[in-house]
Amino acid sequence: MQPLSPPAPFFIEQVEQDQWIPPKRWADWPELILVQTGEGCHAVNGNPFAYRSGDVFFLGAQDQYSFAIAQRTSFCRLSFSPFFVDSLPARHAWGYLDGGASPCLGPIATDAADQEKLRALVGMLLAEEPGLRPCTDNFVVESLLTVILSLVGRLLTRTALAPSTRLTHSVDLTRRVIAYITRHIGEPHRLRLETLADAFNYSPGHLSALFKEQAGDSIQHYIIRHKLNLVARRLRQTSLTVSQVADEFGFTDVCHLNKLFKRHYKRTPTTYRQSVWL
Repeated sequence: MQPLSPPAPFFIEQVEQDQWIPPKRWADWPELILVQTGEGCHAVNGNPFAYRSGDVFFLGAQDQYSFAIAQRTSFCRLSFSPFFVDSLPARHAWGYLDGGASPCLGPIATDAADQEKLRALVGMLLAEEPGLRPCTDNFVVESLLTVILSLVGRLLTRTALAPSTRLTHSVDLTRRVIAYITRHIGEPHRLRLETLADAFNYSPGHLSALFKEQAGDSIQHYIIRHKLNLVARRLRQTSLTVSQVADEFGFTDVCHLNKLFKRHYKRTPTTYRQSVWL
């Protein structure tokens, strides 16, 4: 049976995953998740958001979330007790850290400087955590956690109060397109640009322009990159033949897959599999 609470006022873990494995959660404990590397789609309470390296998400205790991982992702997850939050100074200044739902479902740190601050602070916290086990009676740990939560509270307040930080239409559209791609990646007919544009009531040209403006890549290049990441996962984790994997993701033939895969991974699917199975 899952314990009611861990043996410390907070818990930190660092994991690297190809496929999302829901973590253990404790009642009334909010969470902070830092994406250190990787990309994919993050869903909070049914709302999809594209994520990439550097993104930071704050989840309230009542938020339901998951990650659809497109590229192998390294997460750092920090959970903290509401009792610890209540003991912090200036608690009234950032009441968003209570046990409810987060006021911001998307990334809370979009500025590179804020992302770097959180990454550095969490890195120091991890350095104080031998074996990634919670420490107790450690002044350095408690001080670091206090600073981290103060910064999170400030970011949440800024997000809630500043209209300029709300999702623009094109950002929201891009995230919904990425969620659609992730959901239908095994259905090539649904990923044709014309079909995808119809699904969002845009012309192909307009949708392509909006997507590239926000994602920095064309829709078709994004789909290919996403497929190749999934192909690499299949090669690592299954015994399917390269031909079967090519069929699964709608490549014209093995030669087509070989060409694209080698361009992306600098080796063929066969040599890639051999290297990871050694």
